[in-house]
Amino acid sequence: MTPPHWQYGSNEAPYEFVASGNSTVGQQIGVNYGATTFHRYENTYHVSAEDPPERKLKVAKNHLEGGNARMAQEIFRDVMKQGQIASAEFAYYYALAVFSGRSLSEMNDEVHDAFLDALALAAGFGTGEWRSALDVVSDLVSCVWGQQIGSTFDPQAMKSALKDFGGLPPQRQREITRHLNMILSGAVQDSLDVVYAKTVAEDRLAQNRAGRAWKFFEPDPAPPRMRTSVPPQAGAGAWVKLISGIFALLLGLFSAAGSFGDGSVALGLLGVLLVGAGGFGAFRWGLELEVAKRRLASKNREHGIPPQLVRPVSPGHWVSTRFVERIHQLVDQSFAEARPHIQGNWDTDTFGIRQYLKTRFVALYGNAQVEPDSVRWLMRWHARQVSEQWRAGTLFAYQASMRPTGRVPALLKASVGGCVAGSLFLLFAGGGFVGVAFFLGIGVFLAVKGAVHVLATQKDGILESVAARATYDAEQQAYSEWRQVLADRPSDAEMARWLDLDKNHLKTEALRRASLVNRDLVAHVVLTEGTPDAQRARVPRGPLRYSKYVVLVFLLTKSGVREIEVQLNFLTGDVHNEQRKSFRYDALASAHVVEVGIRFADNQRYVVRGDDPAHLGAVSVRSREFRLSLLSSEDITVLVEGAGGLTDVTMEDESSILQTSLTASGIAGALHVLEAVAAEGRDWIVREQERRRRRSQDWRTGARQIDFLEKGDFSFLDPEPDSRPEAEES
Repeated sequence: MTPPHWQYGSNEAPYEFVASGNSTVGQQIGVNYGATTFHRYENTYHVSAEDPPERKLKVAKNHLEGGNARMAQEIFRDVMKQGQIASAEFAYYYALAVFSGRSLSEMNDEVHDAFLDALALAAGFGTGEWRSALDVVSDLVSCVWGQQIGSTFDPQAMKSALKDFGGLPPQRQREITRHLNMILSGAVQDSLDVVYAKTVAEDRLAQNRAGRAWKFFEPDPAPPRMRTSVPPQAGAGAWVKLISGIFALLLGLFSAAGSFGDGSVALGLLGVLLVGAGGFGAFRWGLELEVAKRRLASKNREHGIPPQLVRPVSPGHWVSTRFVERIHQLVDQSFAEARPHIQGNWDTDTFGIRQYLKTRFVALYGNAQVEPDSVRWLMRWHARQVSEQWRAGTLFAYQASMRPTGRVPALLKASVGGCVAGSLFLLFAGGGFVGVAFFLGIGVFLAVKGAVHVLATQKDGILESVAARATYDAEQQAYSEWRQVLADRPSDAEMARWLDLDKNHLKTEALRRASLVNRDLVAHVVLTEGTPDAQRARVPRGPLRYSKYVVLVFLLTKSGVREIEVQLNFLTGDVHNEQRKSFRYDALASAHVVEVGIRFADNQRYVVRGDDPAHLGAVSVRSREFRLSLLSSEDITVLVEGAGGLTDVTMEDESSILQTSLTASGIAGALHVLEAVAAEGRDWIVREQERRRRRSQDWRTGARQIDFLEKGDFSFLDPEPDSRPEAEES
C-alpha cells in the first residue's frame, strides 16, 4: 500500500545555496530497498528498579502484549516476590505470561510452579472479572491435559469451560485465545475455532490496519529548518562607484550654477534637465531589471540551471559520507515515487532539482543530529510539488513570469538615450557647460551603476529572506499536517497482536487446505522472517517489525510433517505465493540455530554463513539463522536479523535484542519441538505422548490443589524435596 504522503498544496519559494546452501562466502538474498526506522524515544518497554509497582505492572503488560512474554514473566515474578502488588488482575496476566508462546512440550516444573504461584496469589480474591478469567485459563489447561491422557478427559468439564469462556468480556477472550494458542489443542481448540475463527479473521484487519500499519515504519519527522545566511553585501567597487558618482554630480551641479552667464542658457538648462531625468530613469529601470535578473538566477539554481552533478561525499564540518549518501538515495527515491504516470522525460526535467535538494538537505540537516530518514517526509513533499507542476506543464513557467516585460528594457534604453542627449545639449551650449557635461555624464554613469548594484544586492537579500520564510512557512504547514497523519500510528503492541492474529489465521487456513482438524495435530509451529525488501522498524527493547514476512507453518501429525510457506504483506494482511512441502519424521536430520552475519553492499543483502571468524568479523550485523536440515540435503531456513545499530545503548544490547527477536519469530519455541523431532525421528510421537502423560500428572495434581487454595490451605506450595513427583529428564 502506498501511504497518502502527498496531500498538501503550496508553492516552493526560492532558496539559494552558493551464493546458496552452506557457502561461507555468502548467499545473495535480495535487494534491500526497505527503509529502517528506530523509534528511539518510545519508552513502552522501559522500566527501572526505582519505578513504582504500577509502572512495572504496566511495562510487564506491555511486554506481554508486544509478544515478549518471557520478559513480562520476569517482571511479574520480581514484583510478586517483593510483595508490591497483589490482585486477581495481576495473577491473571502473570498466568498468561507463563503460558504465552509455550507449547505443551515446554510445560515443565518451572512453568507448573509459576502457574501455581499465580493461583495462590488470586486465592484471596473470590470473585470478579479477573478471577473468572483466571479460572477459565485454569479450566482450559486442565481440559487440554485431560485429553492428552484420554481416560481422564471429561467432555462435560470442557463444555463448562467453554461456556465460562463465552461469558467473559470479548477482550479477555481475545487475550486468552492469543496467549494460550500454542497450548490449546485437539478438541478444545476445535471447539474454540468454531466460534472464534471468524473473529480472528476479522480482528486481524480491524482498527483500520490497512490505513495505519504503514505508519509504524515512518520515523518521527524532523521539523523544517530555515537556512539563515549572512545577508549579501555589495562589493567595495560598487560603493566606490556610487561615492565617486555622487561627488562628480555635485561638481557638475556647482559648475552648472556658475555657467548660466556663459554660453546658451536655454540649451544648458535643457541639457541639465535631460541628464537628470535620464539618470533617474536609468536608475529606476536598471534597478528593476537587475533585481529581476538576480531573482531569476536564484530560481534557476533551484531548478538545476545550469545543471551540476552533486557527488555523495561529505562536505566536511563533521557530516559523515554515510549521511550524505543516504540523503542522496532518499531524494532520488522520493522523486521516483512521485513520478506522474504520464508521458514525458521526468528524470531529465527533474535532474537539476534533485541535485539542488540534495545539497539543500545536506546543508540544513548535516549537523542537526537527525537521521536522514526523518527528513524523508519533507523530500516527498517537495517531490510532490514538483510532480504537480510537471504534470501541469508549469515546472519552468516561472522563467517567463519572472522576466521583466519588454517595456522595462525599452524604458531603460530611453533613459540612457536621454542622458546622452542631455550631454550633447550641454556640449552644444558651449562655454562653461562643456565642463558641466563632463562631470554630469561621468557622475550619472558611476552613481547609477553603483546605486543599482548596492540597492539590488540589498533588495535581493530582503527578497531572498522573504522567499526563505515563505518556504519555511509552507514546510511548517506540511509538517503539522504530516504529524496529524501519524497521530494514530499503531503501537508496538498492536503490531504484535496483528502478527499473532495473522499466525493464528494462517495456521487455521493451513489446516483447512490440508483437510485436517486440530485433533489431527500432535503439535504445530509457526515461524516468521522479514523479507529482504521489507521496511523495518523497532522500539527500544522490542523486536524488529517488518512490512513483509515469510511465514512458515509446520503441522506435526502422527504420519509426518506438513510445511506451508506463504508471503504475508503485513501492511494489508494479504497473503500470496503459497508453497507446500511434506516429509516423514525420519527425514529430519537436524534442527539448530547458528550465528550468521549480514552484509549490505551495492543495495544487496548477503548472508554470511560458517564459522570462519574472518568472515563473521567482516560483517556489520550479527544475526541468527534457524536451520531445519533434511536427509535429502534440503535446508529450511529462517533468518532473524540483528538490530544493525538500531539500539539504545543506555538500556539494551545486541544480544538481548536477538533473543527478543528469536522469541517474536517463533524460533525460541519451535526449537524445543523440532530438535526433539530431529533427534528421535519416527519415535518422536510415542515419546512425546509419554512425556505429556507424565507431565499431565503434575497438572492434574495442580487442578486438585486449587480446591486447597480456595480453602486457604497453602501447605502444598512448599513440599518436601522428596514429595515432588520425579522430574523428567530434559
